[in-house]
Amino acid sequence: MPSLERLIAEVEPNVITEALTRECIQIQGGEPDTAANKKRSMPFRDVECLAFSFKNLACIDNLRGLDNLTKLQLDNNQITKIENLAHLTNLTWLDLSFNKISIISGLETLTKLVDLSLFNNNISKIENLDTLVNLNVLSLGNNQLSQLDNVMYLRQFKQLRLVNLAGNPICKDHDYRSYVLSHIKDLIYLDYRRVNPTDVQAAREQHQDEMIELQEREEQQAQEEKLTAERDAHNKLMTQANLEGVETLIDDMVKEDPEWPRLVQVPNLLDPWNDIRDKFNVATDEFKASILDQHNRKKAEYEEWLNVVRGYLDEKDAEARKLIVEFEKAKKHTSRAVADNPALAENQILSLKVKLMSLKDQLMAIEMETVEILDGLVQEFDRAYSELAETNKGQYNTYFTQVRDLQNSFFNQLTSVAMTVFEKYNQENSDIESLPEDARMLLQDKDSLMNALQASHDAHMQKIDALEDRLISQELRSANDLTSSNATWATKRNRDRISEIINYVERNVLELDELAGDDDGGEP
Repeated sequence: MPSLERLIAEVEPNVITEALTRECIQIQGGEPDTAANKKRSMPFRDVECLAFSFKNLACIDNLRGLDNLTKLQLDNNQITKIENLAHLTNLTWLDLSFNKISIISGLETLTKLVDLSLFNNNISKIENLDTLVNLNVLSLGNNQLSQLDNVMYLRQFKQLRLVNLAGNPICKDHDYRSYVLSHIKDLIYLDYRRVNPTDVQAAREQHQDEMIELQEREEQQAQEEKLTAERDAHNKLMTQANLEGVETLIDDMVKEDPEWPRLVQVPNLLDPWNDIRDKFNVATDEFKASILDQHNRKKAEYEEWLNVVRGYLDEKDAEARKLIVEFEKAKKHTSRAVADNPALAENQILSLKVKLMSLKDQLMAIEMETVEILDGLVQEFDRAYSELAETNKGQYNTYFTQVRDLQNSFFNQLTSVAMTVFEKYNQENSDIESLPEDARMLLQDKDSLMNALQASHDAHMQKIDALEDRLISQELRSANDLTSSNATWATKRNRDRISEIINYVERNVLELDELAGDDDGGEP
């Protein structure tokens, strides 16, 4: 029977407001008065836990600004749809129990969820949870789940250890518990009861035939996923090394050749292609190996440069930190001295201000030296990296010259073979009529045949030229972008550091003026 509180809440639906949100902020520990003050004043971005239990909410809305929320209770309301949660990507715990939800949806972006409760709703199908790979606890008890095989959906969740399905129509099935234990791996609790390993073994034996078939499918799927991951990693490497399109060039030439489908129908015409293709592959493999070696050299060059820069900056930061620590010690000493003898305040603080101005000059000198050194390091990297890019450009030129030579060789051989084939099928008693229509048309008109060969050759050369232009442009552009980003970073670092120094000095001047009782402040 519904509680009196719930019955009253159902009379007038409520909405989430800022006031309600602040009321529902959960503060761990501390005195009640302190917690109440924190609720009223804390920025929403700092809120980690909210409890909207028994708030008569009809919908989920107005949760903007709560991006760092990790725990959200929306239980015991009148919510019918899961919505407006997509931005709460840091949620690990979500309670939507005791609502009126009929479809699981709107949770796709909540990939950090570990604990999800949808207990006591109107859900009839387990679905739309695929992205929640970290699920450890899932409660779907007291819903309308009626298809036992729908439980198979949960097998994909490798971290799932506690599942509650009690109170659903599927629980009336004689095979319910054995089906769940055999199909969901590594469960520790099912429907409030700890899972016994002997029950799991018995369940798997009961569903043995199905489990063997399922295991074979999963092994095949795992192998396919492995191959896909390896292919994706390889393609990513090819893109990073600026080799995209090189491995598929020869196939792309054929695929984008408008004359190839006609030429392939002419007997023996394309026989030279196999030999040329082998030579293409040899040249391509050698080129790939060379460029991948250069790619590794470029990565090593950049990493080495970064290490030098980090080391130098750490050294200069340590130097600046030492100066600041010394000043902070002097400031504390002065504060104690002024507190002990206010009559000495003016001279003590004036002396400290002199030290502060000296500190400012020293920090600025360190920064100016750092800027000069960094500028030299950036220029040195620019030269070294540009040389590698120019070396790569030469290798691209060499490779594509080889490819063009091979294509020209193929065209010459193809033209020679075409003349032989043309003469053969234009003799008396030839079997030209047995050939496909496209082949007959080519072999009955020498000009048409030659034009087709030339068009095919032009298409291949255009593909080669286009790929060479793209790769060389990308190589030089990537080098320029990297060196430009380094220079931009160095400039921004200098600007930020100057701003930090000025702000530090101004803040200390104000503190010293306040210590001296001078409200007028001062200029550094």
